[in-house]
Amino acid sequence: MTPVIFKPNELSSAQRDEFIAMVHQGAQVSKHTLGNLVDRAVALVTIYDGDRLIGTAAIKDPNPDHRRGYFVKSGERAREVQFPLEMGWVVVHPDYRDQGLARSLIQAAISAAPNGMYATTKTDRILKILPEYGFIQLGASFPSAEDPNAELTLFVRDFQARSE
Repeated sequence: MTPVIFKPNELSSAQRDEFIAMVHQGAQVSKHTLGNLVDRAVALVTIYDGDRLIGTAAIKDPNPDHRRGYFVKSGERAREVQFPLEMGWVVVHPDYRDQGLARSLIQAAISAAPNGMYATTKTDRILKILPEYGFIQLGASFPSAEDPNAELTLFVRDFQARSE
């Protein structure tokens, strides 16, 4: 099971719909805006087991206000311009977790990014994985707008950082 990197226009309509459905199930993203965000992505990463989509990730070109909001909330507003891209939508099907697939997805996504990037997470698993790929925590954690019981942590990765 190897990650494959696509540009959004390289996905078939069925693959696009499948990608959107998996991201929507695994991440707190509005289904109404997700299609447009997928279409604007720099790169989409998928892993299949046969014909079954089991993992996703992306390098996104976020709306400037969205990006700014994360940096402001973390107390690092001045650093926003250094990290124009967002890595996200790292979702692994529950039946396939604990097999290193999130790491494979993250590594593939990073290989597709031409510039510095940021990521946010509220999960312990991703909190532990991101530093393995050159991400460092920036600023303070802050409450998630989508899940008031969760804290988001902002991570950044310079385009010159190397993945292991």
